[in-house]
Amino acid sequence: MTASQLAANPADVFEVIEPGLQTTVQDIGRTGLGAMGLGPGGAADPWALAVANVLVGNAADSAAIEITLLGPALRVLRAVTVGLAGADLGAVVEPGGRRIGPGTSARLAAGDVLRFGGADDGSGPNGTGDAHGGHATGLAGFRAYLAIAGGVDVPLVLGSRSTALGAGFGGLNGRALRTGDRLAGGASPNPTPAPRVWTTRTRAIPSALRSGLGEHPPAAILRIAAGPWAERARAGLASLADQAWTISLTSNRVGLRLDGDPLPGEFPADLPSHGLVTGAIQVPPAGQPLILLPDRQPTGGYAVISVVITADRPLLGQLAPGDRVAFTLTSRDEAAVALRQQHAEFEAALASIGRQP
Repeated sequence: MTASQLAANPADVFEVIEPGLQTTVQDIGRTGLGAMGLGPGGAADPWALAVANVLVGNAADSAAIEITLLGPALRVLRAVTVGLAGADLGAVVEPGGRRIGPGTSARLAAGDVLRFGGADDGSGPNGTGDAHGGHATGLAGFRAYLAIAGGVDVPLVLGSRSTALGAGFGGLNGRALRTGDRLAGGASPNPTPAPRVWTTRTRAIPSALRSGLGEHPPAAILRIAAGPWAERARAGLASLADQAWTISLTSNRVGLRLDGDPLPGEFPADLPSHGLVTGAIQVPPAGQPLILLPDRQPTGGYAVISVVITADRPLLGQLAPGDRVAFTLTSRDEAAVALRQQHAEFEAALASIGRQP
């Protein structure tokens, strides 16, 4: 079958054969719209989004495909180079079974099928040596990002192409992908650039986040700064950092619910509403904390005792139900240093791939 037979629209790149668990179009999200009652949305792991994009020559904040744990299967409608980052979800090109690992880009031909079989079990090329090596080792990662040269071309809505699932707009018709959907690519001076490899050390997530892997089962260590309710909940803040928590099965792109011993203290449910940020840790009256993700609301009335520092937020989007997480309190100065280090790490890796042929 030729490319002309496959593609009714010359701009189309993929046809969805299987949609996967939750596959959406995401970019960096919408900022500055809290006054309209709209949270930021966008990629749950902005680091992986950026890596996937720069591998194919896009701007780091371009629209790409966010893949959650399982699936999809995508038929390639025209030759294109794709970049992959984030969790290793078993990407394979058929026919032939060629593997594409996170932190790499690859050329695909019309008629190929790119299939994501699920998280690597640790036996693949990015096995247990990677922080996202497989659910058998814990912290396998939950989301992968697939970028195409030129970006995914869906309508720009309120300054972003991201899918707002709760509101039902953005992305492709405001929803997750379905069988039969087609995705178009944006204009690119070179839709099939030569394949590249991201720096191995930073392939999946920033290296500063790869701590806590010696525990059994392992726990991700998130650095937190004190929130506005911290002074009135010192015992609760101490308890938050004194135990490991399990990500609840009820977690989603709005937030991660944490299962563990309830935090001590009183946490009112009727506080005056205040602004929220991604990474804020709210505590409802029952004392079970939750960490807000990009699809969060812009305001809320639960007590916020701490906030995950910006440098550690990429890991939030990679935490899966059943994963364990622990917290360590840090200062604002230390948080600023960590963010500068992360930016420097990204720029160094970006310069490295820029020197590749």
